[in-house]
This record gives sequence, C-alpha cells and structure tokens, in this order.
Amino acid sequence: MIDVRRAADRYRVEQPGITTWHCFAAGAYYDPDNVAFGRLVACDEHLIAPDAGFEPHPHAGVELVSWVLDGTLAHWDGAGRRHLVQPGHAQYQLAGTGIRHAERNASSLEPLRLVQLALRTDDAVPDYAIAVPPLGLRGGQFDVLRRCRATKVDAPLVFLFVGSGDFHVAGADLAAGDSVRAAGAVEIDGDGELLVVSVGA
Repeated sequence: MIDVRRAADRYRVEQPGITTWHCFAAGAYYDPDNVAFGRLVACDEHLIAPDAGFEPHPHAGVELVSWVLDGTLAHWDGAGRRHLVQPGHAQYQLAGTGIRHAERNASSLEPLRLVQLALRTDDAVPDYAIAVPPLGLRGGQFDVLRRCRATKVDAPLVFLFVGSGDFHVAGADLAAGDSVRAAGAVEIDGDGELLVVSVGA
C-alpha cells in the first residue's frame, strides 16, 4: 500500500504570527478517515514569524519530535529546561503523564520553519532529549535522509515527509510538503531532507 498526499491538500491554519499545514485532521478540520497512521497522529509544518510562537500549553499521552528546517527554535518547559534547537538536531519530548512547554522563534529578524510529529504512547514518565537522527521512539524510529540512491526503508508502517528537495518514491515524484504513507518496504531516490518515521500499527 502506497498513499501519496500532496502539499496543497494539507489543512492550513492561520493564527497571529504562525501558519500551520496539518497532514492529519486537526482542530476545525475533522476528517474521520484521516486522524492517524498507526501511532502517528500529527505531522505539522509551522512557519513562525520573528518573535512569534506558541505560548505555554500542555501535552499528554504522546511523544513529540521537532525538526527545524530553517531558523532556530527556542524551547522551555515546566521542568525548567531552556534550549535552542537548530537544523541538524531533533528535539524529542516524551509527554507521557503530562508536560507543559512553550516554543518560539528565537530570532527577531528571520522566520522559523519546522516540522513537528506526534505519536501516541503510554503514560510514561516524561523525558526530553536533543539528538542527531536516527532517533529511537517508543512507537517507532525517526530519521532524516538527505541523499538517497535506491535506499530502502522497511517497516510495518512507513511515513515520509519531504522537508526540502525532490524525491522519487514508488513511481511518484515528490516535492516539499508532500508525504507518503506506506505499508512495508519502500525504495527512495532523491536529494534534500526527507523525514522518515517507521511506526507501529
């Protein structure tokens, strides 16, 4: 099974200083046929204006991965952590029993563009890390592929999101914002940044 979803078909939401494109049903855009792919329940691309961002808010029952495409993400949370996240590193948050955090554009001059993923998980003790992919998740694995030549990804469920560049997957040409949902192995060619999430059913 290969399901290609185009960037233009995502749900777009505007709020002060933030434009978000949702790959899965969210907020006012409810679609019972598009609420999850296995454990994956969100893949959101955010474009955040200088000095803008998300005020403190809670999460629970999920693990979150943030990948910065352009700019710098400023993060702080209820545990007292304060970090700057830049391209090349993934921010991992295990919300589990519950966390409260805020995220903003660290720059007063340049926009911030990032992708955030959420996977359902159990009521585990919250955890936090910044790491270079691949990154092991409770619900699967997160990785970023940049230059692919007949590269194969094999898992029960595979989710792909093109952050930048051009990729070719299962006969389809993909550009930034496009995504793929697959069951089983997929072969990938291309250059850019391709976010890969191997997820459990």
